[in-house]
Amino acid sequence: MNNFSDDTFEPEDTISKQEEGNASTETHDDREEAEPKELNPSQKKMLLVRRVCLGLLVLGTSLSLYWARIPETFEINETVRGMAVGYGHRELDEPLPRGYRTVATTIYLADLLLKKPGGYQSNDWVPMTRIPDNMRNWEKGAVVQLRVMVQGLRFELSRSGPNSGELPELNDADARFNYNPNRWILQSTESQYKQGIAFLEEYLEKINNTTTDGKYFTIRQDQVIQFLERQKMMLGTYATNLQKNIGATTFDTGVLTEKIPEGMEGMDSAVVVDPTGKEVEPEDHNDVTPFFQRDDVFYQARGGLFVMYHTMLAMRKDCDKLLNDSQSMGIMNRIINELESACMPMTSPMVLNGEEFGAVQNHSLVLAGHVAKAHLAVQELQKQISGGGVEN
Repeated sequence: MNNFSDDTFEPEDTISKQEEGNASTETHDDREEAEPKELNPSQKKMLLVRRVCLGLLVLGTSLSLYWARIPETFEINETVRGMAVGYGHRELDEPLPRGYRTVATTIYLADLLLKKPGGYQSNDWVPMTRIPDNMRNWEKGAVVQLRVMVQGLRFELSRSGPNSGELPELNDADARFNYNPNRWILQSTESQYKQGIAFLEEYLEKINNTTTDGKYFTIRQDQVIQFLERQKMMLGTYATNLQKNIGATTFDTGVLTEKIPEGMEGMDSAVVVDPTGKEVEPEDHNDVTPFFQRDDVFYQARGGLFVMYHTMLAMRKDCDKLLNDSQSMGIMNRIINELESACMPMTSPMVLNGEEFGAVQNHSLVLAGHVAKAHLAVQELQKQISGGGVEN
């Protein structure tokens, strides 16, 4: 008796071959699905354009961030002595004439404005210099302070007396630095500033070649006080602008000089009446800088303080005899310390404007504190010099 059914059995090796064939077919199909389809010419062109745009965006962003870096403070003595050797005026170990440090520092700062990474950017139109705008605002503040410095040389420090005439080199330099800072063609701003630097170099040549010390750079008591008055006014401007940045309320500090009419002594001071009897709204002294302009004000102040810090360092050395005779060197050091603190590098990637006693830092408030203390010290220095020694 046959116990097997009528079904036919296939050999095992035949079954394994069929399975292998099926597996290979599935693998081949998966590979065909995994392989990318070939792009047509228009798709290839679009992909190339996207890659080029992405590369330009990365390159432009990198350049923009590099060009927006604020220059670091530099050492006055080493820089000025290097310039003296470069101009052929002095050897490294030779003493410098009076006024040489101040004028050379002014020249170096003006040259730095043109030769820093990215060059002078305030008159550029490329996107890398327009966004972000920190450097353009820093340049604006630095240019204004350079103008103040050149005018101080022209009207105060270069004159041997109150009735002496002005030097033509400083007159021409002042005109060049007061040129429109945003012109980029047909007498560009850079070309005018380079001419201003050339006139300052001619003035520096005069200081170096004179045989009479102090002939072209005179440190008189009244002249230094007038020069400090210019610096004090700029510090006052910075403090006011930063105060508006903070959003602090500004009270009217005007002094009433007219006599109050009889019968109006008890009236509310907020109610103002014009001569015709019409009620006038009181002035709004609560001036606050718009939110998106606060970083502009901050960087303009930083640019001006950068120039003031280095020129005051040079003035401390050129005026050391007057400062020591009037016992005011300590006050000058206080001014420089506050300016140095105001020029310290920022570790924050952006300007923060938090509440005065809030959890977020307020950079404008910190800078305004240093500016206010420097302003007070300059005023104290003026009083001390006016009662101190005089250098003829």
